[in-house]
Amino acid sequence: MTRIVSVIINSIVVIDMLVISILIFYRDKKWSLSNGKKALKYFTFLSNEFFALAALLMILLPNSYAVWIVKFVGTVAITITFLTVLVFLGPALGYKRVMEGRDFVLHVVNPVLAIISFCFFERRNMPFYYCLFGLLPVLLYGAWYFYKVMIAPEGKKMDDFYGFNKNNKWILSVILMSLGTFAVCAAYWGIMLIK
Repeated sequence: MTRIVSVIINSIVVIDMLVISILIFYRDKKWSLSNGKKALKYFTFLSNEFFALAALLMILLPNSYAVWIVKFVGTVAITITFLTVLVFLGPALGYKRVMEGRDFVLHVVNPVLAIISFCFFERRNMPFYYCLFGLLPVLLYGAWYFYKVMIAPEGKKMDDFYGFNKNNKWILSVILMSLGTFAVCAAYWGIMLIK
């Protein structure tokens, strides 16, 4: 039964991300990376795509521990999306704005499904130091975001659309995001220990 529920939840995420990706990248009867270029700059979209890939792998290779670790990393990433929307973006931009249309799926539905599937239907133990793997998506995206907002030459710079450098407080943002992500990783590690 546990396996069936896991497959159902993972399939929902794979299907909804397939639909969302088609809506983003397929326009005017053709596939184009430029159509979805805007979406690719958001951690929300990237974390959902990564989680969908992890969910697909979990469907195909449910007994692989390496795949389970990938699912753990994907679950952490999409949980960060969820928490960032609840704690930071929602209050800053308005919850209605960040939870309309497909954003509701990306910001709420998929993260909640990820948490449920991982915590209740795909439980395994892992060494505590594996929590470091969960930091990778946030650290990699953070390094790219920092470069595009702070360092990139004029013409290639990107707006600070997440507001992480508001009032020149990017160091505080780095510390909070890193600590918050590690706390999520540790929380999942602890949940896996509960019998």
